Amino acid sequence: MKVRPVIFCFSGQGAQYRHMARDLLAQDRVFRAWMEEGDALVRDGFGFSVLDEIYDPDAPPAAPFDRLEATHPALFMVQYAAAKAMMARGLQPDLMLGVSLGEFVAMALAGVIGFEEALTRIARQPALLHETCIRGGLISVLAGDALWRDDDVLAQISQLAGTGSGQNCVLAATDEAIPRVLARLAEREITAAALPVPYGFHSSLIDPAAPACRAMFAEITPRDAAIPCLSACFGEVLDPATPDLLWRIVRDRMNVMQVCRSPLLSEGADYIDLSPSGALAALIRQNTAPGPGRRIAITLSPMGGNAGRFDSVARRFARAP
Repeated sequence: MKVRPVIFCFSGQGAQYRHMARDLLAQDRVFRAWMEEGDALVRDGFGFSVLDEIYDPDAPPAAPFDRLEATHPALFMVQYAAAKAMMARGLQPDLMLGVSLGEFVAMALAGVIGFEEALTRIARQPALLHETCIRGGLISVLAGDALWRDDDVLAQISQLAGTGSGQNCVLAATDEAIPRVLARLAEREITAAALPVPYGFHSSLIDPAAPACRAMFAEITPRDAAIPCLSACFGEVLDPATPDLLWRIVRDRMNVMQVCRSPLLSEGADYIDLSPSGALAALIRQNTAPGPGRRIAITLSPMGGNAGRFDSVARRFARAP
């Protein structure tokens, strides 16, 4: 019987929340070590503690977590540390699948870029956006991207930032336009939610930051991947030699539906969703054929129980010697 590939999956902005993976931080030595290493890098370079921001004891779990300076490195650190914790349990990936910021996590784990290289650039990016771009955001819509393409009102006041599946897309809009986008979607009885993101990533709304971001990313020379990375930006296995690679991952549209159609996945796979919210698991279910060839695991949950869940997933997906 053909062995299914194990795929570690990582998401981008909008998946974060206060106190994410708190129990894993307390109970898992590997996870804690990588979180502390990342926190030290950010404290030394940027003057604040990411751990203090995530685990602020005065902030209830439902408190907004949308300060980009904190959420950008937080999402990278949590997912990177979660992958390392899973690998320490013996579950090794054959492929990585990244979406938006999650592609930087995948590339760092695969050796395309270094942990410090990735984290420090991710932490620098918010200041570049603040200096050059107008405020905006992303809206997750429970409808396929044909909705945006066929609606003249939405096409005028928003941009298509990503396709999640035939039942999900993401729109980008300015702060001024977001209420109008939400009102238009409500008028059409389509469920949507603004994500806790202060800029319209994956759209022309961040183009003013392009020169500064390109210069920053040019400091890094991507290397060959030790583990192939499936890219939601390019819809196929990422090529480290792609010109303007790192900026394009930030700027170009995301397309989870396209990357899930990769020939590498045609015979099924084991998908390990290491994003904080488990949102990628839902998109993978929508984009891949059900059956014994496809297994999907969520590892992190706002409800806790994460350390036990990591142990269970590692056992369930372990390969026989």
